[in-house]
Amino acid sequence: MNNTSVATNGSCVRGETTLETGSNPCRTTKLQPLAFTLRLALPIALVLLSTNLTSAAIESGPAVDSPLPELKADAVTGDDAGKKTTFTTTRKAKPTVYVFIRADKFARPIARYLKVLDKALAELGKDRHVVAVWITEDADKTREYLPKVQQSIKLEATTLALYAEDKNGPNARAINDRAHVTSIASDGTKVKARFAEQSFNETNVPEVTAALKVLLK
Repeated sequence: MNNTSVATNGSCVRGETTLETGSNPCRTTKLQPLAFTLRLALPIALVLLSTNLTSAAIESGPAVDSPLPELKADAVTGDDAGKKTTFTTTRKAKPTVYVFIRADKFARPIARYLKVLDKALAELGKDRHVVAVWITEDADKTREYLPKVQQSIKLEATTLALYAEDKNGPNARAINDRAHVTSIASDGTKVKARFAEQSFNETNVPEVTAALKVLLK
């Protein structure tokens, strides 16, 4: 396409953005479509970047291969229901996945994650267990709520518990407050893997169970 405008009475015919080049002041270059494209693309890129950052993994939980910190929490379901339990003692030397959940962030995707994870661990055999701990600022409300969660999703290899002593969770476990869910795979004495994101659902189960299977070999 000819990008040179026609001069009429010493002026250029109105068209696209004009760049003066050499002796021809009427030579035009198509800048407007490019500028429009850039203006359109930048907000889309920012949205995509924001989405990726939101769903990206978050540093949360004690370092891999570090000793498993003591965990005391109030058991709400299971054999120790109604008791403050030191799970790191009752589960010592037993493969366990500890799941820390922000009580105000619990929703159906996280419920599906727990259900599928529970089933996967039950299939791995006896003494494979999940301890799911709700980090809450309202112990009474959470204590009343968790039996309803159990009744709804019918977990077989999972104990539901609550931790209300600190809204940031057990400090020794370094739970990141940006993580809605933090999962820690342990052989019962050390941290072997950790997983944390703002968006957690059943699609996250394979990577967690894969880490646990390594401990069973």
